[in-house]
Amino acid sequence: MSDVLRVLAICTEDPELLLGGMGRHVRELYRHMSQRDDVKIDLLTMGPGPLTKEYDGYNKHRFAHLVPQKPPMPGLRSVLQSDLQMMRTMLALIAEGHRWDVIHAHEWSSVQVAQTIRDALKIPIVSTMHLCMKALRVYDRPMGWKQEGEETWDEMDLWVYNQEGKLLIENSELILCSEAYVRIAKETYPLSVVGKEPNMIYNGISLEEWYPGAGNKELAREKHQVKTFRPVALFVGRIATMKGIEYLLKAINDRDVDWQIVIAGEVNADTGAEDWYVTKALRRAERQFPERVRWIGFQRDQDLKDMYELADAVIMPSTHEPFGIVALEAMAMGTPLIATDKDGLGEIVRSNDETFAEIIPARSSDAVNAALVKLRPEKARADLRARGLRRARDFGWTEIAERTVGVYHKAVNSCMPH
Repeated sequence: MSDVLRVLAICTEDPELLLGGMGRHVRELYRHMSQRDDVKIDLLTMGPGPLTKEYDGYNKHRFAHLVPQKPPMPGLRSVLQSDLQMMRTMLALIAEGHRWDVIHAHEWSSVQVAQTIRDALKIPIVSTMHLCMKALRVYDRPMGWKQEGEETWDEMDLWVYNQEGKLLIENSELILCSEAYVRIAKETYPLSVVGKEPNMIYNGISLEEWYPGAGNKELAREKHQVKTFRPVALFVGRIATMKGIEYLLKAINDRDVDWQIVIAGEVNADTGAEDWYVTKALRRAERQFPERVRWIGFQRDQDLKDMYELADAVIMPSTHEPFGIVALEAMAMGTPLIATDKDGLGEIVRSNDETFAEIIPARSSDAVNAALVKLRPEKARADLRARGLRRARDFGWTEIAERTVGVYHKAVNSCMPH
């Protein structure tokens, strides 16, 4: 191996398009890693645009994937089509002479291609699981989600769980984003940790980009027509049951606590019936209580910063959260946080005996309203703001990138002949 470590990263979520937490993680990880002289990165991702371009200091290779009319996506057929297009792009890169020392597979959707390249080039795989789909069934079962062994599990479910198992098991090294997810991986896929211990590396936040004053609240107020004398509580995330939004909506329906809730997020194209149920409930609440709730859809980074600047609090009533990048964004922007402590989110909002958010129990609309009432006075929010700003400094990307490179080297060394 040369002095420069050559990394092939595979992530189906384009960091330029930023659909969710995985895209944010990949963007910031490789942006900071590319500043090193001893690492060269090629990222294979999905999206429109030129096949290859330089992006944030590394090469990004896109394969075009046509998303059918939504909803819904055609499940397994779309996934297999994506795999074939990825492989076509990979073969073209190999034919041009590209070679790598290690593959970093992000999420189950990268497994098929990563394994094929591993077997062809005899190089190791490092895997990162960002969201365990099977764990959603095991740990978060709102509104009658499928139970393991039921006949209602379809071909797509079984395919995803099979690929997740491969992501966790068939690698040289495994990275998980929280202690909670290390536990969940061990409980959900027991074979995944036989003979090895996962590497726990948190996600991070770029404090040079997310800080108090990085947004323009008047611009956000005008753009999204947030014309209210009420304090604003901001929800950021997918419109999905795991985000706990149904309990936020129930709180809005149950009682007027003199806040306006602004929802920034969209519904996935391949979402399940449960999430469409929540979407309908959100639309209904917006029509019924326009002074209490406003849905502004998906927002890109600068628009999000503007909204964090406008918001008097950010609320995360999640019932399942692998990590919780939104919590770090809110803290770094100086916006007080109301949050559950479910799974990885609990490792952000608590540390030792100190808390950095107004912590509420999951699945409780009463707790949501009680927290909003408690934080109505500005004085009550000031202390949370200071604690959050201090906590955000514990999650810097430079150290995360360094630790990840260390995992790459460990994987490469484990595959070398002794």
